[in-house]
Amino acid sequence: MGILNHFIYLHGFASSPHSAKARDIGDSFAQIQTHLTIPDLNAGDFSHLTITRQITQVAAEFPDDSTPVTLIGSSLGGLTAAHLGQKYPQVQSIVLLAPAFGFLSH
Repeated sequence: MGILNHFIYLHGFASSPHSAKARDIGDSFAQIQTHLTIPDLNAGDFSHLTITRQITQVAAEFPDDSTPVTLIGSSLGGLTAAHLGQKYPQVQSIVLLAPAFGFLSH
């Protein structure tokens, strides 16, 4: 049996895959024996953090087949998830945790 869905958690601005929220969500997925990918959206260089780069980085995490993707995005990760959902039909579900809509205008 193949993977029914590919789950990706996108952390927020000034956060990381090692934050308490990311660890808690990762632990919850582990308890139900479901793989969760948590990329480092800072990509090691906080000064080059852009939505465009994050979109490209996360899209590279999508499976090569037509496996549906569920994105869980917190804060700036939620904004990135929304953009990915608009651009890629493979994104079937999005869970937004306090998305940073309007972030750029602030």
